Amino acid sequence: MHIRARPCNIHGSIPMGGAMQRNRCLLAIAACASALAGLPAAAQTPEVTLTRLDCGTDAAPRDVARFSDTFAYKDLKLPFTFSCYLIKHGDEYMVWDTGFVPGSNPNAPKVSLVDQLAQLKLTPGQIKYVGISHYHADHTSQLPSLAKSTLLIGKGDWDAVNAPTPAPGVNAAAFTNWITGDGKAEPVTLDKDVFGDGTVVMLDMPGHTPGHHSLLVRLKEK
Repeated sequence: MHIRARPCNIHGSIPMGGAMQRNRCLLAIAACASALAGLPAAAQTPEVTLTRLDCGTDAAPRDVARFSDTFAYKDLKLPFTFSCYLIKHGDEYMVWDTGFVPGSNPNAPKVSLVDQLAQLKLTPGQIKYVGISHYHADHTSQLPSLAKSTLLIGKGDWDAVNAPTPAPGVNAAAFTNWITGDGKAEPVTLDKDVFGDGTVVMLDMPGHTPGHHSLLVRLKEK
């Protein structure tokens, strides 16, 4: 948007007829200011940062052949790393996935999610959103530690954890706080622009589970 304006003298003495011109100038300036206020300002977009949190590591390498439909990984074994993420959007925080509970199995992390947040000088109460990619235990087991956060979860997975008899692999127990209504849940049907400015977007990618989502985080270029 381009705004062009004729130069106006709004200071000093006002010649005959100048009062009308001055009023026109002031109106023009007010109109320009109003137009500029309505423009999206990149400089006003809150800063977004992304921090990886440790949510577990495979105790032993695993076969990865099933991850290629062209059989590219035949006989290949690799250790998996389970990651959770802290997203800072201005003064607001979101956690994406929560991982295993420490000590629950050989793949679990050594340090809890709460303790990792404490190392960053944060408390669970400061986390506005906890987003879940899908309902499996390696992504959801520490959910209860963020009971005050608004849960963001794909609608298909939300329906699955609320089923009278959850299917095998559905870690419904981790969602008890939200299933009972003690916590706020927002089932996500398609994509969701979490903070409303396009910087953090949940992307609908069903398949692995009915409501599986990925998270797109747009960071400032350096």
